[in-house]
Amino acid sequence: MKSLLTGLFIASSLTLAAGAASADDTAANLRLEAFGGDAQLTAVKHAVERFNQKYPNVKVEIAIDPITNGWGDYVTHVLSQFNGGDAYDVYGTAIETFRTFEERGLFVPLDDYIAKNPGYSDFDPSLFKYSSYQGKTYFIPIGWNNIMINYNRELFKEAGLDYPKNWTWDEFREAAKKLTKYDAAGNVTQYGYEVPNQNFFVQPWFLTNGTSPLNADWTASNMLDPKVAETLQFLHDLIHVDKVSPIPGNSTMDNQFDAGQVAMISRGHWIIENAKKAKLDMDVANVPSKLNGNTVIGFGGYGVSKTSKNQELAKELVGALTSEETQKEEGELGGGVPGRKSAADSPAFLAFPPSAALYYQSLPHTIPVPSPANFQEVEKIFMRNYVAMMADEISIAEGVKRTDRELNESFKRLEALQKAK
Repeated sequence: MKSLLTGLFIASSLTLAAGAASADDTAANLRLEAFGGDAQLTAVKHAVERFNQKYPNVKVEIAIDPITNGWGDYVTHVLSQFNGGDAYDVYGTAIETFRTFEERGLFVPLDDYIAKNPGYSDFDPSLFKYSSYQGKTYFIPIGWNNIMINYNRELFKEAGLDYPKNWTWDEFREAAKKLTKYDAAGNVTQYGYEVPNQNFFVQPWFLTNGTSPLNADWTASNMLDPKVAETLQFLHDLIHVDKVSPIPGNSTMDNQFDAGQVAMISRGHWIIENAKKAKLDMDVANVPSKLNGNTVIGFGGYGVSKTSKNQELAKELVGALTSEETQKEEGELGGGVPGRKSAADSPAFLAFPPSAALYYQSLPHTIPVPSPANFQEVEKIFMRNYVAMMADEISIAEGVKRTDRELNESFKRLEALQKAK
């Protein structure tokens, strides 16, 4: 889900154990690796406290990874833990990593546990569908993010623009022009939009044009589809023709958005936490359509490591982490959109932004972010070439050919590895 947030590993390790009385006196140690920011960490800590009310003698060590460099780096980090014999018992991860972990058999199936807990019917069935592999479910969904257009309402009013509803690429482009401001010397003081600098953020532009950088089953490149080049040209022209956006850099422009220096950005619900802190008058709108109104979805899930010595306890911990209380708290604090419909319907979740109901309403129009087993390599290939095209270091025509060649070489390597197993 950037995804969801993004990956240099920064761990905040805590050990939580409650002293409440319980009928279960099982003693054990569990290690949990979650992901996200302050909202996620707070919700996770409270979930562990509830778990400890039933299992007071189980100590849970928590590590939180902010995913600052993308899910590809997170995959590398987790694989190194398994290879080094230092895997955690429970992992919070995202759809971008599922196929990589599932094909390596690193997690245990959770179907029996799910069947024993009818409360999971509160989740949209599509989330469990995307969490399954070859008929088995290895991850229980938590919060999810679909990319929306996040916009500054005050800047729209200043520009004399109506708030966006169902709009087209052309309407979006004209709005971005009107939202861009210059000083007397011609320097941009306010950008209308930030052309995305991350794989997850840019996917809706392809989807709304009826295409994707990969084929439908994520086994080969689709870069030579003319609609891919058309999409890239549109984004390129926002930068170099309309000058409504800077060239995508290493850092996201979330802070500039909060400060009113960028009028629109493509993000998920996770930015709401900081928007509230900044007291930003913002809202969300559906992504502009070209051929359709689809957008991308990424979501998190919890899985139990195959190497865990306490798998049944680890499953119970996953139960606490995916409970309605945890889902509500994370959503209301500004994490992802709750997987549980009951949590997404809570008054606190719907209170901000004004169009918060759009998140869940758009779920039927979402398509999972392409997440093949070689995701970490695919993401790096695509982003390296994408940024080069956006920076005018290489033409769109040459860029799609080069990306296509490199992606298909990666898939050939993956196929060879799978055949060698």
